[in-house]
Amino acid sequence: MKITPILLLVLIFISCNEEKKINHAGKKKIEKIVNAVPKQAKTDTVVKTKPIIKKTIFPIDGTYVIENDDPSCEMTLMLSYQADQLVYKLTTNKRTLTDKAEIELNESKDGYYLTLKNIEWSENEGTLDDEGEPIDPDITLPTEIQGVLEKNQITIQNTGNVMNYYVKIEECNAKFIRLIKK
Repeated sequence: MKITPILLLVLIFISCNEEKKINHAGKKKIEKIVNAVPKQAKTDTVVKTKPIIKKTIFPIDGTYVIENDDPSCEMTLMLSYQADQLVYKLTTNKRTLTDKAEIELNESKDGYYLTLKNIEWSENEGTLDDEGEPIDPDITLPTEIQGVLEKNQITIQNTGNVMNYYVKIEECNAKFIRLIKK
C-alpha cells in the first residue's frame, strides 16, 4: 500500500518533466521562425517606377490671388503638377519664384499644410528677449514658407510678433496673407 502513493508521486514528477521539455522545444521552434530572415534574390536590374500623384481630398492645382485692399501687396500663386511633382510659381510686384511645393494632410483631415520650397524669408530675428534684442544673433533665414491650404484658399502668417520677430514676404505688409482660388 505504501508503494502506490510513492509510485503515483514518481509518475506525476516524470510527467511534469516531459511537459517542460515539450514546451522548451516548442519555444525554440517559435524563436527560430520569428527570427528567420527571408532570403532575397540578388538582381542587377533597376526597376523604375513612375511616381503616383497622391489622391487629394479636393483639387489643389490652380491659381490663387491675394485678397486685400492694399494695392502695393500684389501676389499670385500658381500650383500645378509637373512630372508628378507639385510645383509653385509665386509672383509678387518685385519678383517671380518657381520651385517645388509639398502638402501634408492636417490633423483634422480636412485640409493641408502647404510648404513652398526655396523662398528665403525677408527678415528673421527669432525669439527676442525683454529688451527686444534677438536671443540668438547668428540665426539664419529659413528657406521655406508654410501655410494652411483649405478648399479654396491658402493662408500664410507673414509676420511674427513682439516676442518672435520675422517677415516672410516683405512685398506684403499684412500679418496674414490670404490667397483665394480663382
